[in-house]
Amino acid sequence: MNLKKFLSMIMVLSMTAAVFTGCGSSSDSTVAGKKGTENNTGEEDSSEGDKEKLTFWDFHTGTEADVIQDMVNAYNQSQDKVKVEYSSVNQTDYTTTLVTTAYANGECPDILWVEPATFKKFSDAEMLADLSSYYTDDLKKDILPSFLEAASGDDGKIYTLPFECETLGLFYDADALEEEGIEPPKTWEELKSAAEKLTTKDRYGIVLPVEKTAYTLFNWWPFMWMDDADIYDADGNVTAGKDSMADALDFWGSFYQNEYCPSSLQNGPWSIDNVANGVAAMQIGGTYMINAAEEYNKDGHNIGVVPLPSPKGKDPVTVAGGQMMAVSSQSKDVDAAADFIFWCFGSDDTTYVTKWCTEAKFAYPARQSVIEENKELFQEGMKAIFTEFYDTARPEPQYSSEVTDIMGDTLQSVMFGGSSGADAAQLAQEQIEALN
Repeated sequence: MNLKKFLSMIMVLSMTAAVFTGCGSSSDSTVAGKKGTENNTGEEDSSEGDKEKLTFWDFHTGTEADVIQDMVNAYNQSQDKVKVEYSSVNQTDYTTTLVTTAYANGECPDILWVEPATFKKFSDAEMLADLSSYYTDDLKKDILPSFLEAASGDDGKIYTLPFECETLGLFYDADALEEEGIEPPKTWEELKSAAEKLTTKDRYGIVLPVEKTAYTLFNWWPFMWMDDADIYDADGNVTAGKDSMADALDFWGSFYQNEYCPSSLQNGPWSIDNVANGVAAMQIGGTYMINAAEEYNKDGHNIGVVPLPSPKGKDPVTVAGGQMMAVSSQSKDVDAAADFIFWCFGSDDTTYVTKWCTEAKFAYPARQSVIEENKELFQEGMKAIFTEFYDTARPEPQYSSEVTDIMGDTLQSVMFGGSSGADAAQLAQEQIEALN
């Protein structure tokens, strides 16, 4: 895909899609140890002692956490009113219980990192402050339309500030595949065969997510779609029990049931370390893995990436997601917290949104101006490969927490519970219908 076609496609996909929301971090989900705000010397600035304190939680580690910490430090030094205190916590805990428990106890942080499943959960629980008044007309015009729609609730109010878009591909150890005489797989049959052949006593064929999390669902959606399955049809009827869903579940579950993929991970499923360190020969992963993969390649690794394999005779599909920032409705100073997030990613100065999408990780920006400023970047290295299949992306869906909980259980049942795809799909159908 040439650059002109890509830029046109990102606009078309944005304007026609229902939502573009989030996925995962590119690094491990262990506690990051990034807590509080420090100046560049590592010593707390005594001049900040009298500032109002605002708490900020997310789940990043490594380079991403470093970039966020630098951003927090710069903001704290740019004004005299508040001091933002940043903490990075375990991603699984963050996306499941940590934030909601803090909110229930009246202790929610002022500033939140929001993803697709958490957006619906947080907004339904009235955990997010209305940010509509903080958007300028120019900013609303600059943000690609579906990103802005994804940031809005059913009431039309805007609750988050979106700033990136990520898609998934299949990363692989090119040397491992070459040793086995395997070409990068293009079909489901080839992917399953490759995973089997590449699985040894010292290495798994592929890494897929293992926990019941939003990130696992993020990886699952394109496989569901590629087999023409979905949870609802266009009229809102539940279709989770159809044969196509059962087939897709059987395919997904087969990698776990046959032990081609690990049942637990030392590195998060969003970390390319799994391939680089020889845990597995292949891994589903997103644009957020590109920078780390290319760094490994500079050190002698040979990591490649291709589009997600599809059922034979069917077109490949990937999923498009991204991350957002929000302010807790419990914040003691919504104005100050909103000022911080718009300073970071919503101002005329695009320094940090560009740094986030190019240095901390690679992601497609949510703002048209940032896309234009960095358009040459989309044609470099692995980024060019993702750009080639960008037009196969579908926006990550936003379902209620009850539906995502059911689908999470459905996947776990075929992954580790011994269920057939047919049984799991039928149970999902019945449970989702019972919600209505």
